[in-house]
Amino acid sequence: MSLVPLALGGVLMALPVSGLPMGELQALNRELGRLCSDPPREALAVCRIHARLVRAL
Repeated sequence: MSLVPLALGGVLMALPVSGLPMGELQALNRELGRLCSDPPREALAVCRIHARLVRAL
């Protein structure tokens, strides 16, 4: 199990969304979208989290 999804989720949850730079969030969303269009097995958990976040917005 990779710690990357846990670390990323922890960082995102620790910061108020209004305090995050919108350009960086959009860039992260684009990159995750590219990654998750054909994810390697190691990225499946990250892609599931990304999908839940996109649906929640």
